[in-house]
Amino acid sequence: METKARAMVQAPLRFARRLSRWQVAFLLPLTSLALALILHAAQWVTSWISTSLAHSRGVAEACSDLVNDFGADPDAVELVDRAPFGYTCLAEINDGSSTMLEYSGVTSAMFVVSAALAALGFAAFCGVLLAFTVSRLVSLHRSPLAENRGDRWPLLLIGFGVFALPLMLLGQYLQWYGASKSGGSGICPDVVGGEEVLGFSVTANYLPPSLTCSGDTVAGQDFSVTEHGFPFYGFLAGLVLVAVGVVVLFVVKPLLTRRSRVAPALR
Repeated sequence: METKARAMVQAPLRFARRLSRWQVAFLLPLTSLALALILHAAQWVTSWISTSLAHSRGVAEACSDLVNDFGADPDAVELVDRAPFGYTCLAEINDGSSTMLEYSGVTSAMFVVSAALAALGFAAFCGVLLAFTVSRLVSLHRSPLAENRGDRWPLLLIGFGVFALPLMLLGQYLQWYGASKSGGSGICPDVVGGEEVLGFSVTANYLPPSLTCSGDTVAGQDFSVTEHGFPFYGFLAGLVLVAVGVVVLFVVKPLLTRRSRVAPALR
């Protein structure tokens, strides 16, 4: 029993020893991205469970703060699902004004951690990929063998793609900054459903890059408009360049090399 337990503990160590430095460097950011995805999925599950429990307990108990502290009528309280951020309680209090309380629980912290892991993993992966590309290009330049010259153009594709990704993220930030300083010009509408816009806010999304204008009209109607500009298409182009370069370098070229070695043997 002790031997089996020791073997199970040493198995990951043996696996890690077989990996090269570059493989470990690529594996770490991919692990961070996988953890971020798992944590985000857990956030959705946690939000669904908390909202389901709130519905089962009833509005009076789930939204007790509105009822006890603000004097809202339990029959007038509305419980709204805000997945993956828990739920919200909406109600009109005695003076006729509307109020709301958000019950996000641990979902907000889970979102922050998963977003941080995703951003860290993505930045680290781009950095490792760029370093790998540069190191291979330098080694090919120092030893320009004829059989290795075919490696240059997929490496250049990967380098251009990786270099374009952070540039597009920077361009997205500049686009958001310009839109927020210009009052949402070109992104936020003036009229929605025939009603004038009362207020709005512009938020930036970076994976993938886009701008979202959300707000409400004078009639109380909520709206949300998403704009995909040049950073979005540049980001997609960078991903395509990286994908093509990786496929050619690690899939197509090894297959062609293997066939070229097998062909003379068959003759």
